[in-house]
Amino acid sequence: MEKEKYKVLVVDDEPQIAGLLKACLDMHGMEVSEAYDGNKAYEMFNAGSFDLIITDVMMPVMDGYEFVEKIRQKSHVPVLFLTAKGDVLDRIRGLNIGADDYIVKPFDPMEMSARVLSTLRRCYGYDKQCSTKELVCGGLKLDVTLKRLYKNGEAIELTALEYRMIEYFMSNVGHVLTKDQLYEAAWDSDKFPDDNSIMVAISKLRSKISDDGVEYIHTIRGLGYRMEEK
Repeated sequence: MEKEKYKVLVVDDEPQIAGLLKACLDMHGMEVSEAYDGNKAYEMFNAGSFDLIITDVMMPVMDGYEFVEKIRQKSHVPVLFLTAKGDVLDRIRGLNIGADDYIVKPFDPMEMSARVLSTLRRCYGYDKQCSTKELVCGGLKLDVTLKRLYKNGEAIELTALEYRMIEYFMSNVGHVLTKDQLYEAAWDSDKFPDDNSIMVAISKLRSKISDDGVEYIHTIRGLGYRMEEK
């Protein structure tokens, strides 16, 4: 069934910005809660259930980086950073600790809304015209309901580990995923696999999804892996 109303937590120490975001998302039928520091936001996160979080970085009590690091210990809820810290190293840090997108202030409200909707579609597979959850990347299509992967229309047989990996990759196309993140998302074990085990698993998955010699999953040296369209 299609999700009727997404719940979004907006975290910013400037109430006027939080209010502007709330007004933008209200127009799309979302249920928006506001917090003005990281500590309060973390309390609200623990007490409620949110489909997406938009957070500033520079905030009192607990900054946005610490807030996201804490929630990533227990949840894969999509997170968008909205901040004035636009340096490339700040962006890399934000993405590496688990953000799904990084938007620099000042921002255009229409673009912000579009990015939120895009993230929700990518992570939950919902669209206003379609209740089937599908993830698409180039010639790959993942039917999450049936747990089947198709390459150019042909079904690809996957192990349980490979399925969990490809679902996580296709839910985060364009983003660098660390080995820790992959382990949390895909490995059904309380023992962290060694680097060689992860590399072997990635290699086997690549061999199944590569298309005419073109790879979807790229190694980002020193950081992890990133899935991209051909």
